[in-house]
Amino acid sequence: MTSLPLLPVHVIDFFGAAMMIILSVMATGYAYRLKQLKPRNILCSYFFWFSVTLLIFAVSRSTGHILKYLFIVFDYPHLWRKLAPYSGGFNTLTFVAIATLTFYYANMRSIMERIREDAIKLKNTNVKLEKAHENLRDLNRTLELRVQERTQKLRQSEQKFRSLFEHSKDAVFFCDHEGKIADINAAGVELLGYENPGELRGKPLSMFFKDRKTWESYHSQLESKGHVKDFETVFVKKDDSTIIMLISASAIVDKNGVITGSEAIAKDLTAFKRVTETLVQSEKMASIGQLAAGVAHEINTPLGIVIGYTQILEEDFSDNKEALDYLKIIEKQAQNCRRIVADLLKFSRESLENKMGLLDINKSLEEILSVMEHSLNMDRIYVQRVFTDGLPLILADEGKLRQVFINLIKNAHDAMENDGILGIWTRQTDKGEVQVIVGDTGPGIPEEYISRVFDPFFTTKSVDKGTGLGLSVSFGIVRDHGGSMEVESPPREQEFVKAGMETVFIVTLPGANQANSLEDQATA
Repeated sequence: MTSLPLLPVHVIDFFGAAMMIILSVMATGYAYRLKQLKPRNILCSYFFWFSVTLLIFAVSRSTGHILKYLFIVFDYPHLWRKLAPYSGGFNTLTFVAIATLTFYYANMRSIMERIREDAIKLKNTNVKLEKAHENLRDLNRTLELRVQERTQKLRQSEQKFRSLFEHSKDAVFFCDHEGKIADINAAGVELLGYENPGELRGKPLSMFFKDRKTWESYHSQLESKGHVKDFETVFVKKDDSTIIMLISASAIVDKNGVITGSEAIAKDLTAFKRVTETLVQSEKMASIGQLAAGVAHEINTPLGIVIGYTQILEEDFSDNKEALDYLKIIEKQAQNCRRIVADLLKFSRESLENKMGLLDINKSLEEILSVMEHSLNMDRIYVQRVFTDGLPLILADEGKLRQVFINLIKNAHDAMENDGILGIWTRQTDKGEVQVIVGDTGPGIPEEYISRVFDPFFTTKSVDKGTGLGLSVSFGIVRDHGGSMEVESPPREQEFVKAGMETVFIVTLPGANQANSLEDQATA
């Protein structure tokens, strides 16, 4: 029997090899039970197979060590030398198996993560598909109802368009790609002096332009820009008379961007131009009158002094005939200058003061609106007229009353700025008076300002927008006509409230008969 060096170490190695087998078996048993508890858990599967591989390695290594000691103890070392290479090779194979298993687990984990992500995506897709399917079922259930609703809305939209087209007071017309009129509303037919739309269909729009160059400019802008805004021109009517028109048009294009026609709205500016020119002329004459009055007053004082001192000198030089003649000439020419100044003053009073006369208030308001309504519409402020027919005439200075109503309309415009309704009512009171109510849908007047709106120089506007004299002057003009002016914010009458008015100014004027009675009483 061969002796063994380092006996304690070999004993520990021998029994250690045996313990390795026992512990590997126990570890494999625990891993197996864990795998049974969670069979779908890849980590538990990995622990089990890793334990099995370690068990094989432990059995292989420990068996080799035990056999080595047995062969040496029983004096068969040559057998161990033959067996040792096989034992070492098997141990190497088990290490390779462990490494392969570890790499396989890492790849399996990555694959399982991708599978889990795909499963989550698939689940989300299924949820979306379910929702889409539910929406599709709802759509199928309500499809007929929706079609009916859309058809009804389309019909209503068409009716609104047709109503706007037929009842608009401005000319609305459509042209084809050649510039010929395809359709036109009744207002346009009447405006051009024809009897029915059929007379105008197919006629080239260019034939109504008085100036050929103006038509070419209009057509060129429409083609290049695709629209024309506020294009002013002169149209020739059927009877060869002319009207001034303001046209806004848009080109109609197909899906390829090719112009197939145009649609346009034209407004008659003839009355507007006439009234504007009258107002400009009135303003010019008023300015000249004011200038003349100012100059006359400035000259009057030195002329009086010249005449006075001349007369004094005449007394002093009464014995000197030559000097007296010169002084007489100076006095005569100074008197001539005074007469010219008096004529200037007379002219200024005539240019600034209009005569009283009978006035149809509805007609006067329409003339004012014909001038101002365009600027209101530009800011999307629309006028609601409620005029009572058959109102009595009033005795008034038309120019001054125009100033009152223009001021009220302008104040309403400033209050709303844009997007609103200007309401104007006319009516007769039980006493035979004529009332004009001007209202707006603006922000209203704060309660603390109501009592001060007619005070001179009181205004809530910025410095560049008002002086605070407009309402006080208007109040004075109405009072001079024997009438009254009131303000309500909000209005008390339901008619104005239902119309959306936030502020109303009520102007009350006596009828012509009442005004004459008042004048007779004042004279008596």
